[in-house]
Amino acid sequence: MSCVLRVLGENLDIDGLLVKQKPIPVATWKNGEERLLKGLFHVNSSANFDVSDAGSEELSRQISDAELYLARNSDEIMKIMKVKGLEEMMLDFSISTRPGFVTQTRFFPAKLLK
Repeated sequence: MSCVLRVLGENLDIDGLLVKQKPIPVATWKNGEERLLKGLFHVNSSANFDVSDAGSEELSRQISDAELYLARNSDEIMKIMKVKGLEEMMLDFSISTRPGFVTQTRFFPAKLLK
């Protein structure tokens, strides 16, 4: 997964989110559940949806995939936005950094940001 739609909130109603949800998230967890790192616990509830399988060096393809995903799933995304406890919704792009650079800046098309 190179681009993921993440939804989260301290009190996000994961069970309510998953009722008749299409697409189906690739990962979910609830606040207080133990994390993969034993001894640590989640401080929020979250669901992750796979948006693109493009490689981390294929940002332009990730952006195209994200635009298509958002267009195809706009009704479902609007439903997610109404789920009790939602605090954040974001597109998380996995991007390979350029050698020799500590930070990397990219400009995203207005169509994607809308």
